[in-house]
Amino acid sequence: MYKTICILSSAFMIAVAPAALQAQNFDTSGTPNLNGKYLFRYVNFFNDASGNLTESCSLSGAITFNGAGSYTLSNTQLFDSRGSNGNGHCASLGTGSYGVQLNGIAQLDNPMYAATLFGTFSKPVVIASSTEDDYFDLFIAVQAPASASDGTLAGNFTVGTLDFLNSSASLARQGYFNLNADGQGNIAAFTVTGSLQNVNNGATVQQNVAASTYALSGATGGTVTFPGSSENKDQIVGGEKVLYVSADGNWFVAGSATGSDMFFGFRAPSGTSSNSTLAGTYFVAGMEDDLFDSANFLDAFYGSVNTTKAGTLIWHERFDDVVDLDTYDNTFASAVDIGSDGSDYDGNIYTYLVGANGKALMLIGSNQQFSLIVGVQPPSIAPTPTLWINPIGITNAANYTPITNAYAPGELVTLYGNFDVSTQVAPGLPFPTKLGGLQVLVNGQAAPVYLVSQNQINAVIPYEISGEFFATFQVVTNASKSNMVTVYVDNSAPGIYTLNESGVGPGAILHAGYSEVSNTNPAKPGETVVMFMVGLGPVTPQVDDGAAAPSSPVSNSVEASDTFVFLDDGENFELAQVQFAGLAPGFAGLYQVNFTVPTSGLNNGDVEIIFETNEAVNAMATINLSGFSDTSQIVPSLRASRPRSHSVAARAAFGRHTKNLRRALPERSAGR
Repeated sequence: MYKTICILSSAFMIAVAPAALQAQNFDTSGTPNLNGKYLFRYVNFFNDASGNLTESCSLSGAITFNGAGSYTLSNTQLFDSRGSNGNGHCASLGTGSYGVQLNGIAQLDNPMYAATLFGTFSKPVVIASSTEDDYFDLFIAVQAPASASDGTLAGNFTVGTLDFLNSSASLARQGYFNLNADGQGNIAAFTVTGSLQNVNNGATVQQNVAASTYALSGATGGTVTFPGSSENKDQIVGGEKVLYVSADGNWFVAGSATGSDMFFGFRAPSGTSSNSTLAGTYFVAGMEDDLFDSANFLDAFYGSVNTTKAGTLIWHERFDDVVDLDTYDNTFASAVDIGSDGSDYDGNIYTYLVGANGKALMLIGSNQQFSLIVGVQPPSIAPTPTLWINPIGITNAANYTPITNAYAPGELVTLYGNFDVSTQVAPGLPFPTKLGGLQVLVNGQAAPVYLVSQNQINAVIPYEISGEFFATFQVVTNASKSNMVTVYVDNSAPGIYTLNESGVGPGAILHAGYSEVSNTNPAKPGETVVMFMVGLGPVTPQVDDGAAAPSSPVSNSVEASDTFVFLDDGENFELAQVQFAGLAPGFAGLYQVNFTVPTSGLNNGDVEIIFETNEAVNAMATINLSGFSDTSQIVPSLRASRPRSHSVAARAAFGRHTKNLRRALPERSAGR
C-alpha cells in the first residue's frame, strides 16, 4: 500500500490536556497595506429562475481606502441596462468597509448591494466576486497614479474581455489580444481571437481591429477608443471605453460607460515563456456563462490555484452556481503547456494567458463557454528564519489544494514554513499535541501532530472548531510563537489521496481484498471498493482528536447520507452508490468511503471521480475500470455530451437536478 496511508497506522497512548477554544473572526492584519486611491470597475448581471440574463449593471470610478477598514467612492459612472426609469436594481452605495489578511485574502463591501465581495489584494491590484449572495459579478481595481499621462500606458499588454451585450446571453462575446501602446496615445492594429454567441453558435472567430487611440490625464483615468461601436453585435471589441491604468503602468481595467463589458490587461511576457513561467500560487476571480446545448449556466467565483513548473494546476474556486443558488468549494486540477508566447489553448475550453515574469494569469473561454478568469500572485512576504508559517502554505494533506479552500474539523493538513526542528514522526496513536518541542494551535486548541520537520508540519484540525467560520493556525514552542494564519472553515472539505501522492491521478482505492485498484488490477462493474480521503468533517460517534477510529461501531461522517460519488468517463456520467462514509477504523485523521461501481453505462479505462458533499465538490482523482460493455452506442447523459470546463461542479448539477441531491447551504460569513 502507498506511503501516505501506511504511515498513519500506529498505536501508542499519550494523554494531553486541551487548551481553551478561541472563537475567530476574519484576520484584518493586512488591512493597512490597502491604502489610498484605486480605480475600479464592477460589473454584475441578473438572471431569472431559468438562468436567463435579464439585467446588467456596471460601476466605474475611484475607490479610496483609508488603511483602517473603510472606503469611499468618487467620480463614479453608473450604468443600468434598464435605464434611469427607476425599474433597475443598480445604485452606488458610496461607502463601505473592507478587511485584508497579510497573505492578501480580502473581503470588502459590494459597492452596489448589501453583499460582500470575496477576493484578494496584491498591490497594485484588487480582484473579487460576491460568491455568497448569488450575484454574477466581477470587481477589479488598480492603484491610481498620482497623475497619469499617455506615457503611463506604454509597451505590450495581454488583454482579455467578456461581455453580454444588452444583458443577453444570445449576444455573449469574449476574446483576447495583444495590445501595443506607444506611450503617446496610439495603439497599433491588432487581432482579437474569441467567439460571439450570435455568430455560428460561438465558433472561434478573429476580428481585425485597426489602429486605436487612448488618452490619460490626472488621477481619475481616461479613455481608449477602438474603431466601431460597443453596440455592434458582430464585433468583440469596438467603441469608447473608460480606461484605468495602474500607477506602475503594468495593469489596466476598462469597459464601456454605457455597457457592462469588462476588459483586463497586464504586462505581456517578454522573451520565451514556458511552463516554468507559471509557478507558485495565484489568487483568482472570474465569471462565466456556459451556453452549450442551449443551456445557460451562470457562475462566478473567487479562489486560488497552486501551480508547478511542470504545468499542473490545482484549483480552488468558491463557486457560485447562480442557477441553483448554490455556493460551494470546487477543487479540481488542470494541465497546461505554456508556449513561448505565454499562452496555451487547452484544446477544449480555455486559453491560458501568462503575464510578464509569471506575475499574472488569465483564462478566456472558447466557443460557447464564455469566461473571464483573472489571477494575480499573492503579496510578497519575507519569511522569518525561525518559527514561521507560510501565509499561503496551508493545504489539505491529500490534494494540496490552495489556501482559499475551506478546512474541516478532523482534517489532516500540511503546514509549510520554517520550523527549525529535525524530522520526527508521532510514535503512535493517539497523535501527541507536542512533537519535537512544537505545538500547533488551531483557534487556541492544541492540535494532534503527526509529523514535524524543518519546513513541514502535518497536524489534525481539532473537531472542536466545528461551527466556526474561521480557523487560526499558530506554531508555538516553550520560547517563541510563530505568526498566525487564518483560513475558512466548513463542515467538509474533501480531498482524495492519490497513489502517486501528487493529489492528482489514480486514487488510493482498494478492492475488498485490500489490493490496490490500478491499471493492472482495475475495478469491475458492481464491485464495492474502498477509497481513502481527508476532510469529511464531524463524525458520529465522536472520536477524540488524533485518536484511532473505532471499528465497532464505526464512526460515520455526520453528512454520510449527503455524500455522493459520480464517475465520469468523458462521455458518460454515472452515480455510484455510497455504502459508507466515515473514519477509517484504526487510523487517525483518515476517512474512507466505500462505494459500489455502477454495473453499466461507463467505458473502460481511467474514469474521473467527482466527489460531492453538501459543502464541496472534488474532481482530482481517477479510478481504473474494466469489464464494461462498449458504451459507444449508449445515449449519453445530459452531462456527457458537454465539453469540460472549470464549472465541472455545475455540470454535475445535471445529475443533481434530476436526483435532487443538493440542498441550500449556509452562507460563508463575512466575519469582519
